[in-house]
Amino acid sequence: MALSIFKNRGIKAAQQRAKADYIKVASLPEEDRGTRAIRLRMANRCKANLDKVFVEGAQRTALFQKQSVAALTKGSEKPVAPVANSYQRVKTVAGEIYTYLPEEFAEEIFRLGAMYQTLQIDIAKAITLGQEIAARVSYDLGLDDPFVALQFLRDELEAEVINKSEPEDNENDLKDDDNVQDEI
Repeated sequence: MALSIFKNRGIKAAQQRAKADYIKVASLPEEDRGTRAIRLRMANRCKANLDKVFVEGAQRTALFQKQSVAALTKGSEKPVAPVANSYQRVKTVAGEIYTYLPEEFAEEIFRLGAMYQTLQIDIAKAITLGQEIAARVSYDLGLDDPFVALQFLRDELEAEVINKSEPEDNENDLKDDDNVQDEI
């Protein structure tokens, strides 16, 4: 039990450092090479946080829906709806760290993940809205260009587009092969 208390204190301290780092970077006044590098590092942390909160929003919403149906079936009390967490653990080259995303952004991206999970929005809309949130975070950090959000969804969408176009290409390839054999 005592180890748990120390572990929780360490987590809280790491989370407080993550928030303090975000606030410090967002308030940096000068724009030199060193400052730009610090802002880009923070943007990478925020990008990872934003992506994780989106996924968490989708996963926790799915679990909430499942638990709600089970509670309704059993006649028991409905579970508490999930909420966003501004702090996320991410892996870096230096090891695992805590990252921070201001609550307003974390709540928005969490809701976006929930809406995507419940099919209220499609993948293209999720990417567009997620990028708008990323642009606001980037602006908050003082970046000239916004970081790219939800790259995993972009990759998924690109794969879908490629897969949809492949059958047509394969059919054409087969027709071309038939023509070659006819010529032989």
